[in-house]
Amino acid sequence: MNNLIKKYFGDKEFYKMVFAIITPIMLQQLMLSLAGYIDNLMINAYGGVGDFAAYNGVSAANRIIFVLNFTALGIAATASIFISQYFGANNKGKVQESFRLSLVFAVIFGVISFLVIEFVGDNIVNAYLQDPTARNFGYRYLDVIKWATVVQCLIMACANALRSTKQTVEPMIAGFSGIGINVLLNYALIFGHFGLPEMDAQGAALATLISRIVELAVLLVVLFKGKNSWFSGCFKSWKVEKALFSSFLKKGIPLVLNELLWSLGCVLFALFYCWKNDVWYNAYAYAQNISDLFFIVFAGIGNGTAVLIGSALGSGDFEKAVDYSHKLQGLGVVLGIGLGLLMATTSPLTSLLFQPDPQTKQMIIGVLCIIGFFLAIYSYNTVNFFVLRSGGDSLRAFFLDQVPSFAIGIPLAILLGVNASRWGLTLPFIFACTHISDIIKIFVGNKFIKTGKWIVNLTK
Repeated sequence: MNNLIKKYFGDKEFYKMVFAIITPIMLQQLMLSLAGYIDNLMINAYGGVGDFAAYNGVSAANRIIFVLNFTALGIAATASIFISQYFGANNKGKVQESFRLSLVFAVIFGVISFLVIEFVGDNIVNAYLQDPTARNFGYRYLDVIKWATVVQCLIMACANALRSTKQTVEPMIAGFSGIGINVLLNYALIFGHFGLPEMDAQGAALATLISRIVELAVLLVVLFKGKNSWFSGCFKSWKVEKALFSSFLKKGIPLVLNELLWSLGCVLFALFYCWKNDVWYNAYAYAQNISDLFFIVFAGIGNGTAVLIGSALGSGDFEKAVDYSHKLQGLGVVLGIGLGLLMATTSPLTSLLFQPDPQTKQMIIGVLCIIGFFLAIYSYNTVNFFVLRSGGDSLRAFFLDQVPSFAIGIPLAILLGVNASRWGLTLPFIFACTHISDIIKIFVGNKFIKTGKWIVNLTK
């Protein structure tokens, strides 16, 4: 027992170091989630009690945004692997070279994202919703939000670069700046306050676009004007060595594909959980908005794992990297249990803020209790994924994240969701059954971690 405690739990100095990194990230994610929660309350209130057309329309439109954002995050995360390791090796030139490469890919993918929304976006909305009024809200939202794609991709590249050099407070400040403006403009533009026009769903999208521009501006000032910045003078040269470019693609393609498939899996789950049922979709979307407030643990523990493991590997201290991996697993489970219990016990109260009818409220509570139960498992699997990725073991990270979901979870969601009305199934029941895949990920992840194939110094 003592050996297990020593293996999975660190001393005071370890947690002081970890929380110095993950706390600003978790706070920023909490603020983002709160802002999203408030935004959704506003758009939900636009239709009035019992009218969730505007809410469902914006929520369905955001399914495609979700996939594109996570794919962009994969590009930024690829750069983070190299930046964090070169940071650990104290190689400023290579840090900047890796950052330049991530910016180029960010702009390219931002343009691709714009084109995807332009030509495919309305079809995605149609797949989720049957109500023409709700669909129209989704179309209007996409017409504006598509102009934010390049900005959003650059934000991810810049924020991840700063975090990879252990500058976690600066992205948090930039995020807070954008969040404050977003909430204020949502209130003004959705409802037409302060002399501004009433723009409903388009107002929500415009508020997001403006807030993203402000956030990017703050990040750029910090990156290139800050004292002792690792990125000042970054554009004196645009040179990127062929070896780095090749390694970036080799590590990045599986990672970007992983983020694409993971996010695609999430939207497919949502589609089949609520197959052609707008009421179920409404309940599930509400539950997701509430659960986002508690999912801050994944942003914190995931990014913290990437920074700490990557830095240890880059400095050549493999023993420290292994030790950190176990202790971060323990921390992830503890945080997951705590937040999971909080989510489940507060679900009757948090669900009331959306003013659902009794049937919808019961579905929301059921889904939230299931998520709360699995939160520690999600958190443990997140640490394993980021440990593998920090050493550039992108293929095993890809296998861990995708195969159980696409081989077991999604087929179950399709089978149960499509036949739900015929078989008399409920939304919480279908949701719980598909989570078998997350339990399987525990054993797969442990096996991959034990191989030690992730213990690699990419700076050599």
